[in-house]
Amino acid sequence: MPHDAVVPTPAQVAQKLGASEIEDMEDMLHGVESLERPAPPPLVLNRVSAANAQRRRRRRRRSASAIAVSPSDIASASNGVPLSEHASSYCPGTQSVWVRTFGCSHNVSDSEYMAGMLDSYGYTIVADKDKAAADLWLINSCTVKDPSQSAFVNLVAKGRAQGKGVVVAGCVPQGDEKLKGLEATSVVGVAQIDRVVEVVEETLKGNIVRLLEKKELPRLDLPKIRRDSLVEIIPLSTGCLGACTYCKTKHARGHLGSYAIDALVDRANAAIKDGVREIWLSSEDTGAYGRDIGESLPSLLRALIALLPVDGGVMLRVGMTNPPFILDHLDAIADCLNHPQVFSFLHVPVQSASDAVLGRMNREYTCAEFCRVVDFLRRRVPDIVIATDIICGFPGETDEDWQETLDLCARYEFPILNISQFYPRPGTPAAHMKRVDTKIVKNRSRELTKLFEAQLPYLRMMAGRKDLRVLIGNEVSEKHGQSVGHTKGYVKVLIKRDDRLKGRMVRVDITETAKWHVLAKVVAVEDGKGGIQPYTYDGGGAVGAQPAAAVLGATVEHYSSHIGTSSNECCGGGCQSESADGSDCDHGTCFTAPFSHPASSHHATAVDARIEAPEHVNSEPIQSPTGAHAVTTAAVGRRSYLCRTCCGTFEGRVLVLLLAMLLGPVVAWLASSS
Repeated sequence: MPHDAVVPTPAQVAQKLGASEIEDMEDMLHGVESLERPAPPPLVLNRVSAANAQRRRRRRRRSASAIAVSPSDIASASNGVPLSEHASSYCPGTQSVWVRTFGCSHNVSDSEYMAGMLDSYGYTIVADKDKAAADLWLINSCTVKDPSQSAFVNLVAKGRAQGKGVVVAGCVPQGDEKLKGLEATSVVGVAQIDRVVEVVEETLKGNIVRLLEKKELPRLDLPKIRRDSLVEIIPLSTGCLGACTYCKTKHARGHLGSYAIDALVDRANAAIKDGVREIWLSSEDTGAYGRDIGESLPSLLRALIALLPVDGGVMLRVGMTNPPFILDHLDAIADCLNHPQVFSFLHVPVQSASDAVLGRMNREYTCAEFCRVVDFLRRRVPDIVIATDIICGFPGETDEDWQETLDLCARYEFPILNISQFYPRPGTPAAHMKRVDTKIVKNRSRELTKLFEAQLPYLRMMAGRKDLRVLIGNEVSEKHGQSVGHTKGYVKVLIKRDDRLKGRMVRVDITETAKWHVLAKVVAVEDGKGGIQPYTYDGGGAVGAQPAAAVLGATVEHYSSHIGTSSNECCGGGCQSESADGSDCDHGTCFTAPFSHPASSHHATAVDARIEAPEHVNSEPIQSPTGAHAVTTAAVGRRSYLCRTCCGTFEGRVLVLLLAMLLGPVVAWLASSS
């Protein structure tokens, strides 16, 4: 092929094909997503046959030989970095790519778009189990905490050592392009995700491409592979208006840049037509949305609510908001959260209850203002669930400061509490502040975790409730035979497994409450026409049955679990905890809640719970509902110790050693006596 041949960029393809055919490229995943992360589900192509998709891909391959990337962006990879043998005989669009995502729901959305674009150009997106055979690893990073960044860098090194082509994306390389370990690695900047195909193709040819320039926001109508076929994640904006002294995300995402309401409404409308049942609004700070373009979050919410189908089968979830920007809209936000098709759930990080500490963090609000937000919403929005975050041991935090934080958490009994130890991020003002002693920080983390684990807010909120509306999703606990849904307050509900209920709105009676979820019995199913049909459990239907929101199209062999994080590879594989309560474990920065044991290990404690992140939001941490480790209202006091013991922590190993020392002589004596 001639060296100067040029492959059209995604934007050029869009212009040539027109909007309608570009929409046909958009992909959608469908199938079972287990809480234990079983074999991932197949991909379903929306509104286009597999044969048409394959024809388009063959046309692209025949015409492709080079990429429209500026020579200044390309560097030779002949400096000893190993690449797969296929590089010398490279043909664009015929390789396989493994996508790995660290961090928040915004990162997950970026990965969905990048995977969708690569798939539309003919690349095969592989599941976690097939990553060893992948030609290239695309790793999307998170810079919020040091352990997640370290795990990301280690994964990059592992891929290069195995001869993989490696492309990195996300906040780590964008915030620190000279980071050690990424010197000879291709980079897709956070504003350049629409050019991922160019970077991947050049990398597979042996070049290094680094696209970090900030530009206008990527379009929202790009092809996408959803991590969950029933959930659409829509980024409202990038960046924020804050300047927190500990945060490095601002270095990467920059100042607030909001999408126009019309663009967001169009994206939501397309997702609804695709059959999604949940729309998540994601941002570094959803409360700040629109301030740069003369709009506001309430205006956007009203526009989206007006779009939702009248059958009530699609729910809207509002992402993380900081207190300063929601204070101006409390009445309007409460009205929106009270709408029957908006989850009564909000993530409002407080970080500390000490005004002195908040001042050093430059959080731009007081503890009293945070309390005003919580009190107002709890008063105006029935059954609302408010999640919050705490940073333990921020520089300068005194015992008195810490006691104020403990008192706040004891007073409000937050159902979701994300507990983190302070990590100094290089290049931030807080990194130059005098740190609190590490032992003190760990003790504070343990103290707050113990307080939180003893609280049972769902017992107060949910016990004995009848006829609650619950939206059943794709999540399935394979081992315990339970489907997973969420109440209007986004409380996790476990029911007997019935795959026919996926994507359906049901009515349930609560039978039991636990720390992280409730158990329920389905009594009726909404028919989508305003009526309710009685429900009888008859074994749950076939495993992998088509959900109610089934999408038309041919099934092809692609999978979705690569978009999130696998249960046994969170943070690059292996827990980084050094303490018994898991407070050093960085699993919480991953989008998917880790679940590698049939019990509630420290991987699923409050320390790691994430609901919506940098933000740090994902879904609530996952807990086993049955078995020896079940977290019932009667056993919650014992859960923490028992589960940590059996999960191989330091105190568990000591206990096993002591038992062996005590029982060993007894066993030997019995053996000799017999």
